[in-house]
Amino acid sequence: MHYKRVSEYVSTINYGDKMIVRKYAVVKSEVNVFNGGENVEVPSFGIEISEQVISENTVEEEFGDAVVHVSPYKDKVEALAKKFCSEDLSPLHLSDIIDDMYFDYIADYDEYAKECKIAI
Repeated sequence: MHYKRVSEYVSTINYGDKMIVRKYAVVKSEVNVFNGGENVEVPSFGIEISEQVISENTVEEEFGDAVVHVSPYKDKVEALAKKFCSEDLSPLHLSDIIDDMYFDYIADYDEYAKECKIAI
């Protein structure tokens, strides 16, 4: 899956002699949505969270996760990324949290596709 980062937020936590650095990126790609007998290509924004555990200026661990398709509306995903950053959400929990919010965001794609069709 190809996507690009469009914005990023950083959280740093000191835990004993270790430092945990989490980066919350809003990512952009595209997705095809079937609407009224035709495919409409719409932008898709998602979230990528990466984490580094640093000790004595050496990266000991590095991991992350991404959910690339959350909403076609950047501002909604941007708000989520800021919220996740302020709550220090771990990349290990990203998929579970997004799964819980699925129905709040999935209809955005149909709405956006309809707006595109009206504009055409």
